[in-house]
Amino acid sequence: MHLTSQQIEEFDERGYLSFPGLLDAEEVSVLNAERRHLYARDGAEVVREKGSDAVRLVYGAHAYSDPFNRLSRLPRLLGPVEQLLRGPAYIHQSRFNPKTGFTGGVWNWHQDFGTWHREDGMPKPICVMTAILLDDATAVNAPLLVVPGSHRHGEVQETSPEPDAKGYTVMQISQHMLEALARDGGIEALTGPAGTVVFIHCNLVHGSSNNVSPWPRAIMYMNYNHVDNQPTGGNNRAWFHNNPERDALQALDEDALHALARKAAAARAG
Repeated sequence: MHLTSQQIEEFDERGYLSFPGLLDAEEVSVLNAERRHLYARDGAEVVREKGSDAVRLVYGAHAYSDPFNRLSRLPRLLGPVEQLLRGPAYIHQSRFNPKTGFTGGVWNWHQDFGTWHREDGMPKPICVMTAILLDDATAVNAPLLVVPGSHRHGEVQETSPEPDAKGYTVMQISQHMLEALARDGGIEALTGPAGTVVFIHCNLVHGSSNNVSPWPRAIMYMNYNHVDNQPTGGNNRAWFHNNPERDALQALDEDALHALARKAAAARAG
């Protein structure tokens, strides 16, 4: 997939681009079959919801899961990312947010770059968050909310670390600042069917409510950084927060996830 000049201008102006159906049903099925392996992990890369055993985050799947590694290098994702970054990219961080029904917790308003700049020493906001919807995201199951155009204000300084957060860092934005940004840009919900992919500027202000519905709203985030924008600090951060593997990614064949589906079907057939 090749972005048009108009789409790149829209991203630069609004801070995100959404593509429903960028992954088809078979590809989504391959990725969702891998979810049970992510949930079964028991390392520091797995973060639980506060006061619950429900999974809040699983970091680093691009490094240890073949389906998600292939996902990160699909030309449909990597090509547009390189256009938006104006150069080659690597995965700074990947994270899976299952947002399970009844237990998926709130994410306070924040910018991802705020954490990466503060914790990892990422020099500039030349990074694209790529959100891959693995469930249908609707108005009722706590969709991701964004403030269009908020990335153009730069890194918000009126922030503080989310209290009592364990296993992750969120630099939450003050209510006063959020009100000002929302007056300017409004707030939009990123909804769409499973298989939707959204390219998001790393300074776009975003958050989500707790999921009080019975239905999950899982998103895999592949966060791509320009290879010339490598963090200069963060030595106290684990590999799954600040990836030390920083060579430019090489695209796979567009059929890479379908190949896994065919392999699984052949194995079932014996």
